[in-house]
Amino acid sequence: MKLIYTKTLCFLLMSLFMNSFLFAQGTKSIAVAAKVKGKTEHKISGGEYAPNLKRGKQINDKDWVRTKDDGYLALMFIDDKTLLKIRENTELEIQAVRSGAGLDKSIHMSFGKLKAEISPQRSGEFTITTPTSVASVKGTIFWIIATPEGDEIICIEGTVTVTNNESGETVTVTVGQTATSNADGTIDVQATPAGGIPDDLSDDDGGNQLIIKLENLDGDSKEVIIDY
Repeated sequence: MKLIYTKTLCFLLMSLFMNSFLFAQGTKSIAVAAKVKGKTEHKISGGEYAPNLKRGKQINDKDWVRTKDDGYLALMFIDDKTLLKIRENTELEIQAVRSGAGLDKSIHMSFGKLKAEISPQRSGEFTITTPTSVASVKGTIFWIIATPEGDEIICIEGTVTVTNNESGETVTVTVGQTATSNADGTIDVQATPAGGIPDDLSDDDGGNQLIIKLENLDGDSKEVIIDY
């Protein structure tokens, strides 16, 4: 019990420290690359993709990331430790605007597969938009698999609201369910089949600590250690 309490207290203190420094100082970053494996790429808005995205790389509003055949990337948002675990052959744009002590976050996913572990949002909803669907939550865990034919949204914890872009039809997906949203406008919710949940690759080697240098809008920087 004492160990659990100590870990919880450390997490809360770290979160308070991160919010105090990051938002009081006005850092430009919205997320950081917590884990990187294989071939990954990054580009700023209007730029070109650069290869070999490194662990600890800071991500800004409207940056893009892309993983190749063997790529894996875990992105952590700096306001609340929300995680995006991005599997191979995935491309997405990360957007976030400052809202009080947090960030209003949205992801524009071109294609691919990711697991979203969304901390309770201070305001608004966290949204992931694909060419076929919009998935929105206030705090939950789910997978989204986006292909040209349509999407699968697999709810692991909480609930996910899914809207089909073609038909405008909306469904609610709960624990143990998968929504199939198709490019032709149809959408359906069924029990998630056995073996229907992708593997979570986040528990491999590489550690769960980051040391990053954050820079504020005035150019001042500070080194921060993040445990997650």
